[in-house]
Amino acid sequence: MVSPVRASARLAVAVLTMSPILVAACDSLQNAIQPPTIAKVSPEPLAPLPIPTQTMKGGRGAADATYPADFAATVKADGTILFPQHTTGKIQAANLLVGGEVVLAVNPDGSLKGAALKHHYAFTDDGSLLAEDGRGVRIDPDGSVRTVGGAWKYQSVFVWAPEGGGTWDKSAWRTLEIVALVVIENMLPSAIPHGDAGAGSDKGLDIHIPPPSQWFK
Repeated sequence: MVSPVRASARLAVAVLTMSPILVAACDSLQNAIQPPTIAKVSPEPLAPLPIPTQTMKGGRGAADATYPADFAATVKADGTILFPQHTTGKIQAANLLVGGEVVLAVNPDGSLKGAALKHHYAFTDDGSLLAEDGRGVRIDPDGSVRTVGGAWKYQSVFVWAPEGGGTWDKSAWRTLEIVALVVIENMLPSAIPHGDAGAGSDKGLDIHIPPPSQWFK
């Protein structure tokens, strides 16, 4: 018969042995529920805006939204950005240029300023781009972009992937998050309702999409 003291000792050893396994299991479960933020996976500096080492193509996500035609963008390894309707942009230092003019800039405090966006956004510690009302976007390590505070916050509205498939190096995630935000806010504003519009209140309605030439004014 095993004494109570020996039984307690064996139990303690078993618990200590299982602890790393339990911790790993808990970490895996936590990551499945809430994946690590891109800022933790790839803590890139605010500026200058990094350029991807491979051509990245972005477009429709898994959200059940009524996507407009030509809802896509491409960021090339030379810093060139292809917006919808044949509008071309360029990444230069901490700026996004269109037609040689700065339409968006990343300030030293992480805030964005420029005519490419209709609202004021700033990077948060977890890598999200949020406006003052807490609404915005968040890019995940897998390249999917989800909206914060909109109707499709649990589904990707925009997805980035390297041209030709494979994995991406994540070094240019801030640039890709900004470009995705510009496309989403200008082409699918119902995904990020601001002001008096309730979350998802305009979901399913027809959306007037101005051409990119009118985005940056």
